[in-house]
Amino acid sequence: MAVFAVTYTYGPDTDTRMSVRPAHREWQAAQLEAGRLLASGPLEDELTPGGLLILRGADKDEIATLLAQDPYADAGVIADTTIRAWNPVFGPFEA
Repeated sequence: MAVFAVTYTYGPDTDTRMSVRPAHREWQAAQLEAGRLLASGPLEDELTPGGLLILRGADKDEIATLLAQDPYADAGVIADTTIRAWNPVFGPFEA
């Protein structure tokens, strides 16, 4: 399985994002338990709020399909998603 670094850039609707956050975190917990999510958390740049997810999957299409199930995607609070294959050389996510 390959490892992917996913970045979300959030849109301006913070109220909706905060109301959906519990469901988003439940979804993430399920992905962690299934072994697909390796790590995640908010990006702290106040000018462009977003998040980083490190995911494991067969390919980029599988990751895109998985991300479409995120409650944040359904709520429309993600302005942009970038999926990049990542080759961890050091650390807990080594291939």
